[in-house]
Amino acid sequence: MMFLAQAQSAGNGGILAPFVIIFGWIIKAIYSGLAAMGIYNVGLCIILFTLVSKLILLPLTMKQQRSMKINQVAQPEINKITKKYRNKRDQASMMKQNEEMQKVYEKYGTSPTGGCATTLIQFPIIMALYYVIRGVEIYIPQIAQDAQFHPNSFFGMDLNSAPGFRLTPLMIIPVLSFIFQFLSAKTSMASTQTDENAPGAGMTKSMMYTMPLMSFVMCITLPIGIGIYWTASALFQYIQQIAFNYYYDHTNMDKIIEKSREKAAKKKKKKGPSLYEKMLGTQATTQPEDSNIKKVAGTKSTKNVTYSGNSKGGIASKANAMNKNKGGK
Repeated sequence: MMFLAQAQSAGNGGILAPFVIIFGWIIKAIYSGLAAMGIYNVGLCIILFTLVSKLILLPLTMKQQRSMKINQVAQPEINKITKKYRNKRDQASMMKQNEEMQKVYEKYGTSPTGGCATTLIQFPIIMALYYVIRGVEIYIPQIAQDAQFHPNSFFGMDLNSAPGFRLTPLMIIPVLSFIFQFLSAKTSMASTQTDENAPGAGMTKSMMYTMPLMSFVMCITLPIGIGIYWTASALFQYIQQIAFNYYYDHTNMDKIIEKSREKAAKKKKKKGPSLYEKMLGTQATTQPEDSNIKKVAGTKSTKNVTYSGNSKGGIASKANAMNKNKGGK
């Protein structure tokens, strides 16, 4: 109860309070463990806490990466459909475009909102982590006592100081944050073959630079205790991305897609249509009941949507072949 009162007094109550309390216990346990070994380094405690938080979020991160990778394999077919209906804005064409896209997503057992949903689940947890780091002395009261004999610093840098826009040793934290964020984003895009003319391609590329810049500015304006957390998080994310890329470069994507199809079918049978399918269903019901539109929309259909699970003729290998042919032009 006392811990809950401390969390709420720091402004960390509300719906995030359970997450904040749990992470508060974790960071306190890490600090106590280091102190028992004679190590009174809050900066190192924050780095280890960041590593533990990444391990806690690892199952969600793996699910997100799997969805992104499957969507990446499906992207050439999505781009082909988008290009096909690029200059068609009539209702019949839009209905048919959505229908063909839905067939592609069913073919791969995924949805365009798969990775986004996982990110939304992680967001409150990430916010709770930030609250704990921001009020670390509240969750580790022992820091105030130990500070009399062991300064609250990291390699001589005061954790409560903000680097600011001046050239000091504190600037190393924002610089490292920028570097690791950039490497993480670049590594994430390294295995992604995206059509430059595809919708959102330019935005995806620009994010590789804007996110590191935002991280740099944030670490400049906030105390370096938070900057250490942000920098360590970017470093661990970079390492994770390298591991994920290596795994998916040496795995059989056809097997992963087949499992995804089976899982999606079971989920649909148990819970009904997905969010994306419900959105399409709502859109379809709002369209005028014009028999001519239905007739036009039914004149074309997506071909070759049957799945072949063998490694030579499977979905992933066909998609890779499409990418190679596109790159060879």
